[in-house]
Amino acid sequence: MSRIILQMNGLDELRAQLRRLPEELATEAGDIVLAHAEGAQREIVSGYPTGPGSKKFPPGTLKGRVSIERNRSKVTTAAIIRSRAPHAVIFERGTVRRMTDKGYNRGRMPEASDAQRMIPKVIRWRRKMVDALIELVRRAGFEVAA
Repeated sequence: MSRIILQMNGLDELRAQLRRLPEELATEAGDIVLAHAEGAQREIVSGYPTGPGSKKFPPGTLKGRVSIERNRSKVTTAAIIRSRAPHAVIFERGTVRRMTDKGYNRGRMPEASDAQRMIPKVIRWRRKMVDALIELVRRAGFEVAA
């Protein structure tokens, strides 16, 4: 078996190299991508509160609107995790003190903790995914230098 060296300087390089892998490795890489996306989705949903709900947003809207957009072909797999809840940004980032046009106080929404926010979880899961993909190409006989 010949020795193959894979050197990458970023995620774009990893994606480009994975596109050149044999189909069986591409399939396994796709499984890794989807498994990590699903893990991230579960962790995001478990961190979101159910809340009391309101007229606009019934209880569980944050949890129920986290989805994964999957795009898989023979050689590529992509997964995009989204929160389609209209108030997700308010929950994640918080708000300043709000007032209605008539001057009624609506209070402020505090920023969610890292344990509840989506982005820190996605970053951690993406790192785990990249590590698993690197391990896959190493097992296939590639030498990876990051």
